[in-house]
Amino acid sequence: MAGKGQYNVIVEMDDEPTIQADSIDNDELQFQDFSSSSAGSNSGRINSGKQPFAASAPAGNFFDPHQQIQDQAMGRKPMWALDYYSQFFDVDTSQVLERCFRSLYPVGLFEEVLNDNPDLYGPFWVTTTVIFTTFVTSSLAASIVAYMSGTEYVYQFGTLSFAVFVIYSYTFGSAFLCWAATKYFGCQPSLLNIINLYGYSMTAWIPVSILCVMPYDIVRWILVAVAFALTGVFLIKNLYAIISRADAKTSRLLLIGILAGHAIFAVTLKLSFYSNDFRDASQETPSA
Repeated sequence: MAGKGQYNVIVEMDDEPTIQADSIDNDELQFQDFSSSSAGSNSGRINSGKQPFAASAPAGNFFDPHQQIQDQAMGRKPMWALDYYSQFFDVDTSQVLERCFRSLYPVGLFEEVLNDNPDLYGPFWVTTTVIFTTFVTSSLAASIVAYMSGTEYVYQFGTLSFAVFVIYSYTFGSAFLCWAATKYFGCQPSLLNIINLYGYSMTAWIPVSILCVMPYDIVRWILVAVAFALTGVFLIKNLYAIISRADAKTSRLLLIGILAGHAIFAVTLKLSFYSNDFRDASQETPSA
């Protein structure tokens, strides 16, 4: 019995090292498996770290125009920054000429040709051209009168300053007043659209100012009347879509105010710049 017990003890002693060895081997295998899995996890972490870096690198998208457009759309610039106003000059020559032509031939609404892209280049360019042609033709007519009367002509640069004041004030001042009035009465206007209406409506005055060099005053009155009617129809037709949002009485008052201001502007141009009479100069005899 005792030998059996010792045998059992010896067997137990022999089994324990075997179990420990097996456990050590298993631990080693587990350690090796853990190290390989950790290496795999580390490699996964390195790959995952590379991917966000590549995505966040700006070099790939810096020269992408679509990405730049999207960035500009998402980022809003303040009104006092020059970049804010660059969007209002994003038009080409064909678009400006088409809008000028549509102001002379007002079929349909002007919003159709604007296509949700109003600009400031066209109104400024057209208005400045009217100032230039008005001053040049007025000076040319005055010089012809002086030549026919035998007197020396002196350029009146005060005429240029007055033309700048009158034409710029009417175009942009009237647009602002119209916007303020319609906004006050709840018509929900767009200031940029109204500036486009007044600015492009000045296109008709470019050929009129050139033709008013003719020596017949009655013809010049007719030309001014035609320009007044053409631009008046264009303004009323397009502004009525905004003014009609108010009540009927307010709409009529606004229309009367717009037409009155337009008439005052036309008469001012005629009397200030297109009033040289060649017949009186031809009848005068130079003094000996």
